[in-house]
Amino acid sequence: MSAFRNHCPHLDSVGEITKEDLIQKSLGTCQDCKVQGPNLWACLENRCSYVGCGESQVDHSTIHSQETKHYL
Repeated sequence: MSAFRNHCPHLDSVGEITKEDLIQKSLGTCQDCKVQGPNLWACLENRCSYVGCGESQVDHSTIHSQETKHYL
């Protein structure tokens, strides 16, 4: 994955997130409004476990990204 990190700045802050981790998060709920998927977004910031709803709901994921400067 290191070759991709040279091209995409979003990946610079990603920790050890696996495909399985992302699948599990997608099966959960928004941490703010508790709405269930399918339109959930997981924060990719190392050591941040935030999962928020997308723009088809309240869009808590964008609010989290803007307030924390984390990538989704």
